[in-house]
Amino acid sequence: MPAAFVELHVEQGPQLAEAGAPLGVVTGIAATARGKVVFEGREGHAGTTPMQSRDDALVAAAEFVLRLRDTAAGVDGAVATVGQLAVEPDASNVIPSRVTLSVDIRAADDERLEASRRDRARRACARPGSGDVVRPDDGAAGAARCPRAAERSSCPSGAGHDAGVLAAAGVPVAMLFVRSLNGGISHSPDEHSADEDVELAVDVLTGALDRLASAVDE
Repeated sequence: MPAAFVELHVEQGPQLAEAGAPLGVVTGIAATARGKVVFEGREGHAGTTPMQSRDDALVAAAEFVLRLRDTAAGVDGAVATVGQLAVEPDASNVIPSRVTLSVDIRAADDERLEASRRDRARRACARPGSGDVVRPDDGAAGAARCPRAAERSSCPSGAGHDAGVLAAAGVPVAMLFVRSLNGGISHSPDEHSADEDVELAVDVLTGALDRLASAVDE
């Protein structure tokens, strides 16, 4: 097993730019739970089925999306996203009979993640015919010690990283963010950080690796 793992990455958000800090020590990597929710309704003709007689699966799904948003807003540091939606039978003149949607919930620690998940399941299953399939990911809440850096800030990571995978395996980790000057865009040609910020980050990373190597040699 590695003695330690240190990762340098562009911040995938605007916090450092807003704070005027070129570097950020990552305080934790968000715990994540992903899954799918299925809503069952009843198919019907769009022109001949009265509104009061409808069992529209898409309407139920839309209500769930709004409740999910409100739930995440009520848990400090939590976020929730519905990024995929499959409507059946997917015809413009047919009332949807089945909707499957994705759910991505993230929080700063396992306790807050679990609070969001429990409330999500309760809200999803409150409607007859709806189901909730949860596939939790291993979250790496908390962070290892990170070297001191001039003009640095502290911030959590809402995105997953290699450091989180190794931390879950018991490897001591540290992570450093470089300020994004383009709103946190990453893994894209539009990703942008100042040259001087990158140089500072490399200096800090080099110093940290030197100290870690010395500690291992001792």
